[in-house]
Amino acid sequence: MARSLRLDRLMRASHAHVEATARDDSQENQVLAMRLIEHPGTYSEWENRHSQLMQRVCEPTRLRAQMVRMRETTLALIHRRAVFEYLRDRKITGAKRHEYIALFYGGRDYATSVIVEHGHYMRSWVSASCSRYIGSEILRDPAFAAPLAAYEQWYSEYFRVFCDLQLATAETMSTACERDLLPSLKERAALARERLVRLK
Repeated sequence: MARSLRLDRLMRASHAHVEATARDDSQENQVLAMRLIEHPGTYSEWENRHSQLMQRVCEPTRLRAQMVRMRETTLALIHRRAVFEYLRDRKITGAKRHEYIALFYGGRDYATSVIVEHGHYMRSWVSASCSRYIGSEILRDPAFAAPLAAYEQWYSEYFRVFCDLQLATAETMSTACERDLLPSLKERAALARERLVRLK
């Protein structure tokens, strides 16, 4: 491993990872990588945004600081994916779907907001996949194994409960329990994030 990371190396690794994912039918999200490659405009937009993320990773001169930046970047991408993943996993439809999108986009046009959010999701998923690959296979960073998987699970649980409460139409026993539980879920995710970033 080099003493410090360079942008050109990170981008080469990212391009190769996207192409490998698109060819690997055992990858759960092969379709996202294929869709990116098959649409040059979308690929170019992802490439520009991903390059900005990787440039930020390379800003520190010491490898240790770059590793921390890579962890922070991956966490931010997990957060950015969460909005669309909730919509998909909860199978929100009808008026609730409009209400959910309005939580993040306010009074903007619903159809346009959904398209924009899906674009964010796709780019974030691909960039997060590249960051995971770089973190685990190139940096050999132990934070990209169990600690990252645990954080992703805990953040997802917190975000799900948060959104469920935002969309709740009536105060029931279950929503009251979730409301009481939410602060501890948020604290657990925050502590896991802090430990992951500080891991040596």
